[in-house]
Amino acid sequence: MKTNQAAKEVKSSPIVLANWGRRFIAWFVDYLIIVLMLGYFQLEALETKIFPPVLLPKAPGTDLSIWSPLSILIFFLYFTFSEWYFGRSIGQLLLNLRLVEVRGRGVSLRASAIQSIGKSNPLLLFFDCSIGRFYQPCRERRQRLFNRLSNTIVIFIGESSRIIKQHGYLKEP
Repeated sequence: MKTNQAAKEVKSSPIVLANWGRRFIAWFVDYLIIVLMLGYFQLEALETKIFPPVLLPKAPGTDLSIWSPLSILIFFLYFTFSEWYFGRSIGQLLLNLRLVEVRGRGVSLRASAIQSIGKSNPLLLFFDCSIGRFYQPCRERRQRLFNRLSNTIVIFIGESSRIIKQHGYLKEP
């Protein structure tokens, strides 16, 4: 059985749940990186040749796509494989975050794929985070809905001057 690089690292320090702000900034960094790459490779021009116009709705009064099937697929693959193999994406690396299963071990490819569904589309991410913020079982572990479905959490692996204990978990304020 193949093991990923993140699963090889053994953490002896306590698990500290990352705060929502740090997680959003990490996602936004990843979003900017992927969008710039997609723009550089002119993905939208390729999509207009592949997909019928009805599948590529435009924002009112602009020539900007509201969503794009290929970009959603690329986001999904990026998050799935980077968080499965390395335990984190580039944005998470910059902000000292890591995706782990609830016991602190590296995630499986299946769990990484499930939790990546919610981050692949910004509109879906809004609902994913909203449910996670207001649904009590998700809120205790600071999980998005798709983190809960995949049994994963996002932890902070850097040095923190302030850590609080709440609902039996160590958390960044």
